[in-house]
Amino acid sequence: MRAFKITETGNFMTKLLSGSSFDSFLLEEASLSMQVTWLLDGKINRGFYSAEEWEDESLHPYPLISWSEVRGHLRELIRGKKAPASLSIVLQLRPDHCEKILLSHGFPQLKENVGAMVLNIRYDGTDVTLVTGIALKSFTLDKNADRIWDETMEKFLISREIGFETMA
Repeated sequence: MRAFKITETGNFMTKLLSGSSFDSFLLEEASLSMQVTWLLDGKINRGFYSAEEWEDESLHPYPLISWSEVRGHLRELIRGKKAPASLSIVLQLRPDHCEKILLSHGFPQLKENVGAMVLNIRYDGTDVTLVTGIALKSFTLDKNADRIWDETMEKFLISREIGFETMA
């Protein structure tokens, strides 16, 4: 687990809410506090689909909605003259990307135990903080998945020209 303090909030928010930088992620949940608090659950709602649509996995390949499908809605909620009082977003990297990352680092055996590579985004009205995390399917003392995800996120932020400071 590693924490990053974003040094350019406006640039980060633009890339998060308007650009495609985070489109390889799925939304687990989000909370936006403004004049009211908006709570978003990223779980795909089976009741929305007909039986035929539900069987077509191309319509919902993951149990969570893709960030690219929902970011515009969140951006519309935020749009206005006043910044939110707070914002909390929990994203999960798409499973196919998790597998590629673990394989590219030479740890194919870890893919069986990694349930999700998670990115927690917190805006407190002033600062944005990102915290990485790994959801494991079973307990292990092996911290390679954590290390790989932390390093990958740091490279991701650098490649997207998102300024940050690593927090202790």
